[in-house]
Amino acid sequence: MKKMMLALLLFGMISVLAACGKKDSGSGPEKKEVQGAQWKYDKTIAEPIKALSGKEDLKLGNLETNNISLNIPKDSFESETEISLSNPDSVPNYPGVEIDTIGAPIEITANGKSARLNDKITATFKFDTSKVDLSQGTSTLRVAYYNGEKWDYIRPLSVDENKGVITFETYHLSLLGATKIKDETVLTESWIHSKTLDKSLRDNINKKTDEVANKIIDMGLEKLGISDKSIKGKILGELLKENDYKDIYDAYGKGDVLDLNQKIAILAGKKMAEIIPSSTLQDGLKGLTADTDDFGSRAKDVGAISQAAGNIVEGQYKDAAKIIASQILDKTTVGIAGKIAIEAINGQIESWKGSEVEAAYEAYKHGANGVFYGYNVDKGDFNSIWDQMRGIRRQIEIEAIRKENEGRADAGLAPLSEKQMDMIRDGIKESYRRQFVSREEKEAEFKKQEDDLRMLVDSFKKNNLLDSTNGPVGLDKGFDYETKLDVLSHFADKMMSDTGRFNLSDKNGLIMTDKISVDDIAQGARYWFSGPEGKKAYQKFLKDRFNIDPFPKLLELAGKWNGSMTINDVILSDELKKQIAEGKAPKDEGCDFNFNFEELKGKVNPISFTISPTSETGGDMAFSSDGSKDNKTIPFTYSDGVISATMSEKGGVGTLSLEVSQDETTQTAAGSFNLSYKEGVLKILSSLSASKGKSK
Repeated sequence: MKKMMLALLLFGMISVLAACGKKDSGSGPEKKEVQGAQWKYDKTIAEPIKALSGKEDLKLGNLETNNISLNIPKDSFESETEISLSNPDSVPNYPGVEIDTIGAPIEITANGKSARLNDKITATFKFDTSKVDLSQGTSTLRVAYYNGEKWDYIRPLSVDENKGVITFETYHLSLLGATKIKDETVLTESWIHSKTLDKSLRDNINKKTDEVANKIIDMGLEKLGISDKSIKGKILGELLKENDYKDIYDAYGKGDVLDLNQKIAILAGKKMAEIIPSSTLQDGLKGLTADTDDFGSRAKDVGAISQAAGNIVEGQYKDAAKIIASQILDKTTVGIAGKIAIEAINGQIESWKGSEVEAAYEAYKHGANGVFYGYNVDKGDFNSIWDQMRGIRRQIEIEAIRKENEGRADAGLAPLSEKQMDMIRDGIKESYRRQFVSREEKEAEFKKQEDDLRMLVDSFKKNNLLDSTNGPVGLDKGFDYETKLDVLSHFADKMMSDTGRFNLSDKNGLIMTDKISVDDIAQGARYWFSGPEGKKAYQKFLKDRFNIDPFPKLLELAGKWNGSMTINDVILSDELKKQIAEGKAPKDEGCDFNFNFEELKGKVNPISFTISPTSETGGDMAFSSDGSKDNKTIPFTYSDGVISATMSEKGGVGTLSLEVSQDETTQTAAGSFNLSYKEGVLKILSSLSASKGKSK
């Protein structure tokens, strides 16, 4: 089975088949008058429930009798603290046009006050499902929190529609209640704010190349056994001055990340060769070979080390750098360093999307007097904010250290020491400090981005794209409102990339060189999501409206692609099934069909291929798969953005079809590869997707 399956499935593509406010400085964000409705409710907690929180986990309330259950982890406070859970006699009015309330609100206090905790508490609300309209799902359920001036609506951790249970996590004690959003504008504004946060932070948060360079130098010096911080500082400082580094920085989002990381590694190796004393560097390199068991490999490494040392003596730092990059900053380490850096950035961005980090920023910007999310700080006092973030800060640090240790394990490095973990914590604090300062400095820019998104959403609404009845069929897939906004936003990014216009305008009918009308985007979306022929209709729209050829030129697709293949189904003829069941499966050309083909279903396997155009409409594809030394080159044709190929070997016929698309930085290919062996004796249906950085 082994050889045949490798041959048939692109002859080596899939390895698995080889089995065959303090003071009066402020009170939080801008004040808004709370108008409208009075929260009416029957108390389910007749008298406050009180208990001491200390060295044991604490549970307050009963879900069945009180409709609320509170879990407080041990050591949530610095010392033993009395916790009180109650239904208040009354609560501030809420905007009746925005929400419907669900059940009774609760008030949680520590020694009679609001407070922040060292760990998150879990509040579980129970509600009567017969009294809450869930016909459109649970996506509009929120927990309302009174911040001292107004009600904030926070997405719960989870909702169990069948049991009528809403689960919510918080790092501060406060006034809370279950609610349902009924004004779409509330969801829109929340989505706009979250989307702007994501874009703004990705544009401005710690420069990705700098983070990768930091991590590469850290891991490289550690492999060499060099702990002198001044050396790292010198290497990084000199690296940032390099013109080549600036080019990498400018190109970072426009190509293959691993390749760019490797270029950073070579520059880092050059600076190591220049700055680290040659004797220290040579000792470190020799120490690196001590763990190599294979004599031939060790001899090769020692030879390379000697060559690097000789290059350094001769001042040939670029040649030495290449050796250092291959011996210390090998591709595995570089990839891991880049992955750790990018995951750290993504983790910080995600942390902003919840309520906690955003609340900390608001308290930093305005100051807070002890009520707003439990903060008691002067305006601009970041150190106090960071101290009072407590539980959420601790969670951010724990997650960053966990990801760092996972990466280090992959790179063959020891787990972080306590000193190194302290350095990680210090780095996180400094990173958030910079984010807070940058966010405040760019509030006007932030507001402009929000206004642009608001203009875009207004156009989506005007053109009925968000309407479940009149909207295009491609958006009528049971998506909730916010998911539709996400999908349409991604489309808007795509269309701006397709047209080369990256600024929005509300001017209709005009073709602008640097801007695109939001109504043109809405029209493009209506075509794109109109049905099976939607993409072709959209491409025609681009041609007619902007005179733009929507398909990448074949020459632009040249190069190496990385992705995966998923086996969706394996179909056997009735005769073959019978033979397998009876243990009489044939052996054909060295292949034993006595194999459990069901095991193949759902298998996902890495794959890579290289496209080599030979004309504007065709070329060759060289395939390889993880674990296989056999590569297979096949001819293909290219037309209207689709790569097509047919191949046959040893009774098997394979058909490949990949649809190609691209955005500003990335080209993607997605489609199918299906195999038929001996006219239907065996069929294997697979989907394939891959991507590469967009060529300049």
